[in-house]
Amino acid sequence: MKKVQALALVIGVMGGIATWAAVTLGSPFVLIWAIFVGWGSFFHCGGGTEGAKSSIAANIWGAVMAVVAFIALTTLGVTAVNAGICVGVTVLIMILGAYIPLLGAIPASVYGYASTAALFLLGGAAYGVGAAGIVMVGVAIAVSMVIGNVLGYISGEIVGALTKKGKYAGGCEHVQTSSTGAPIDNHTCHCNVCKNVTGQLTTHVVFFKHGDVKVSNEGNLNRQPFNADNPNGPLELCTCKDCGTPIMLDDKQKRIRVIVPNLMGMDDEAMPADYHAFYDDSKGYARPKDGRPVYEGLRPDFVWPQGA
Repeated sequence: MKKVQALALVIGVMGGIATWAAVTLGSPFVLIWAIFVGWGSFFHCGGGTEGAKSSIAANIWGAVMAVVAFIALTTLGVTAVNAGICVGVTVLIMILGAYIPLLGAIPASVYGYASTAALFLLGGAAYGVGAAGIVMVGVAIAVSMVIGNVLGYISGEIVGALTKKGKYAGGCEHVQTSSTGAPIDNHTCHCNVCKNVTGQLTTHVVFFKHGDVKVSNEGNLNRQPFNADNPNGPLELCTCKDCGTPIMLDDKQKRIRVIVPNLMGMDDEAMPADYHAFYDDSKGYARPKDGRPVYEGLRPDFVWPQGA
């Protein structure tokens, strides 16, 4: 099944069930519209575990900043000038929070901020008066958006299972690759080596454990250094001897095998990157603004596996 078809089916069914459950429950802390905002935020942040972490943290951060804004506004007195000042200052702080990697998904922070503001302005009276009532509004949004992110993660896993054949199988007519395990890292790479090899400004790169990727007809591969400036480096670019198709990057230390999905026969859309790696401000091109975390290297918590 293609990814768009799987997404439509899974999210349609799950969204209907979630709506029924929220309406039946009738809790002021389980708001279906905010659930859907959180659900969309999850996919906006790239999906997967890293996307969920980024989206949830930023959603809550935005909600907290909106709560601070409305407590300050009601304390100072509701005027147009005070409203502008309170919103301006808290939005400034909210966006500066992106210097903390976990809070780097600025659009997701805006979703949390705007949703909290909307609930307070349109239905805040139901949550009580004063600062305590405003805090409860923020709690309602945070809880609902976390639920939405959880549903997003579940739906993403189901979609992954439905599209599994295309997700972890690639290669060419002469050499096929397949993986028995999920990726251990999935990023959009901005490094110069990838630019030189692929000819792309950015390259979608997926790491698998070495032993998880099986290769049929492996003897039919030509191997050359991935980095021409470091011919003794661990990574080799493997291409098909018959047709020249790039098949994978192999690691001489047998830690990982690397796939570039859109060049190596795997389904690029079925395994979106979780973050941006090796971004360098000094290169002069625009900083990514898709809501995914941006790092100067691999994600800080990445651990290289032991050699097979």
